Amino acid sequence: MKSCIRTAFQTRHVDQVWEDVRKPVGEVHVPGVMGPNGTTAGAELDEDTPGFGKHYCISCARYFQNEVSLTNHQATKPHKRKLKMLLASAKPHNARDSEKAGGLGAPDNGPKLGRGSVRGRGASASAPTAMAE
Repeated sequence: MKSCIRTAFQTRHVDQVWEDVRKPVGEVHVPGVMGPNGTTAGAELDEDTPGFGKHYCISCARYFQNEVSLTNHQATKPHKRKLKMLLASAKPHNARDSEKAGGLGAPDNGPKLGRGSVRGRGASASAPTAMAE
């Protein structure tokens, strides 16, 4: 149970994979050198990933044990469906989009006041002088 929950956080989200599919291959994953950007698999020949991180399917965000299993995976229907969905669809929603739709976008605190602004400091500075007179 705990391992199922843990793996849910280790996979890449669909909006990250959507961007990865559109980047050049060398920018997302350099075979045998590093994992995809945004993951913890950045070490050279990472022992914690299958095949030491050498064989990676960008569209499915999965590592494979060897080149043969990666090639077999790329011929399967689930891989082809996922790749077709990623290439044909519009950019998926992310957390920022959902917050903006719910009215929780970036706060609007009004225009930023400059250092020499009288608006913020002028009122408090003139009040004590009025009482002293």
